[in-house]
Amino acid sequence: MDNLEVIEISRQLNFPIRALVNTQFNQTYAIAMVDFGSLDTFADIPAGAAHFLEHKLFAKPGYDSSQRFAQFGADANAFTSYTKTAFLFKTIGHVSENLTTLLDLISHPYFTPQNVAREQEIIAQEIQMYADMPDWILEQTTLNNLFPDDPIAQDIAGSISSIKQITPATLQTIYQKYYNPANLRLYLAGNVDVKQVQDCILNLAQQNTSLQQLVQRQAASPIRMQPQLNAVKNQQIIHFKAQRPHLMIGLRVDTADFDLTTMILLQNHLDLLLELIFGDMSEFHQNLSNDGLLDDSFGYNVIVERQYAFILISGETQHPQELAAQIEEYLFHDGFRQELTADNMAIIRRDSIGSYLFAQDYLENLATEAAELDFYGVEINQVPKLLSQVQVQDLISLATKVLQPHNFTKTILYPE
Repeated sequence: MDNLEVIEISRQLNFPIRALVNTQFNQTYAIAMVDFGSLDTFADIPAGAAHFLEHKLFAKPGYDSSQRFAQFGADANAFTSYTKTAFLFKTIGHVSENLTTLLDLISHPYFTPQNVAREQEIIAQEIQMYADMPDWILEQTTLNNLFPDDPIAQDIAGSISSIKQITPATLQTIYQKYYNPANLRLYLAGNVDVKQVQDCILNLAQQNTSLQQLVQRQAASPIRMQPQLNAVKNQQIIHFKAQRPHLMIGLRVDTADFDLTTMILLQNHLDLLLELIFGDMSEFHQNLSNDGLLDDSFGYNVIVERQYAFILISGETQHPQELAAQIEEYLFHDGFRQELTADNMAIIRRDSIGSYLFAQDYLENLATEAAELDFYGVEINQVPKLLSQVQVQDLISLATKVLQPHNFTKTILYPE
């Protein structure tokens, strides 16, 4: 990130608009991110509502936002995660026109009974498609056992029954509550003409009445910060159509002692810890590979969003019970401690910083991560420094705290 300059573009719209400028890129990438996701289901918000709203905001009276982006040569997309909804584009030219379309997309809702009904059919097909995938079944089962009765155990798209509850009025209510300046961030990255963007923002602030209404909206509705911490269900065996048995291990992380900013530190520390004890370089990984218990399908994922944190370890194996027993023994009887040395830590830390810096060569990664980090009060340029400060003793202390049998679950999927 040596060529990266972070510039405050404007506060004209009452939410942060920033640019990560690097003129070595030909493209410009922009992302508008909203602090509202699939976790934010309450009595009046059905499961899948955030994802449904993401889809329907592209619909406008007489046109579709994706068509406008295409008209000006942009590749547009959107996604919904547990805690965020994001709308984005990348383009080589016509940045002002595409930025205008992006801000029109998030400020000008258009919901009708007809377009909501069509979307229910489309998303129902999407839900059914995922329900036929063994990896999806495995993960949803594991999440349900890690966080019983918590919204994170529901699919981001919701269920066929929950999306049937969504009406134009539902979407309008959610939009009015959660799409407000306090919940918004806008980042541009790459070849950004700052003056051109500032002029575009100023013009829109003066002329776009829908945008004017959005930026005056007050934050009034709660988002879901803390998970429900019901007792973890320690194991489940399921049978499903698959070629080979699958195993997934879940570990719930206690985050009571962390605030939003230190949650980012927690994610960095967990990533380093998991790479040390389960990465390709670890003796444990190499031994199990030699024994034929795991292959290239084996991996781990660390998820940290708001005050939620958990670890998923998974793979396909002909011996899932034996692999699960080996992992439990390794985690809960201190077998992993042999990997937590200063020398190993120096290698993993260096590799992690290098991988992080390399990833920033991709505009999508750069802007998306910068926008996400903004909600945690962390600037993207701080991350390499945060990684460089982690010591092996930090990870030993974290492992002692995190690796607890009562927060452990395993799911085994056998072919039908």
